[in-house]
Amino acid sequence: MLDVAIIGCGVIGAAAAYELSHYPLQTAIFEAENDVADCTTKANSAILHAGYDPEPGTRMARLNVEGSALAKEICARLDVPYLQCGSLVLALSPEELPHLQKMYEQKLYANGAANGVPGIRLLSAEETLAMEPNLAPTVVGALYAPSAAIVSPWEFALAMAEVAVRNGVELHRSCPVTHIEKTAGGWALTTPSGIVETRYIINAAGISAQAVHDM
Repeated sequence: MLDVAIIGCGVIGAAAAYELSHYPLQTAIFEAENDVADCTTKANSAILHAGYDPEPGTRMARLNVEGSALAKEICARLDVPYLQCGSLVLALSPEELPHLQKMYEQKLYANGAANGVPGIRLLSAEETLAMEPNLAPTVVGALYAPSAAIVSPWEFALAMAEVAVRNGVELHRSCPVTHIEKTAGGWALTTPSGIVETRYIINAAGISAQAVHDM
């Protein structure tokens, strides 16, 4: 019997496998496609968000900021391309600025400050253009989050999955989970290779996560 079955091997499934591979557990990944990071992960924006969007006090707020810092460490450790370029939320006209500050930008700034986003601040037009001189000259201000970054999502997921496999995690590709039943000791998963029993399941199935949940 497995200790943990991870359903899906995009960036979330690969990260879960990478972390669990540091422990003496029987862990396996079941990926429906024929390769790692072949669905949602390969279609994302490649941005590691700083953490000013989530509502303060939520688990998402805490994990967004913590995860951004952790991703930087993992990329350095696994030699994954990573660029901490920061992010700007722009106001592009004087008419827009008061509304943006009151209804959006200030809320994001307050969120970011409450969430512990490092270095977040509001910039004047001059500061914004000094940082990014190729912006539209009508820019009147911005919210700056220096901890935001970009990463190669495919290489990030592949690197974590590769380390997990080297550490003993089983990776089953072209192996969708089609049925799940509760058992006395955990769960029984139906796969093309047969029934697999596991104590715990991590649902990392991306756009199929709801279907897996409903099983």
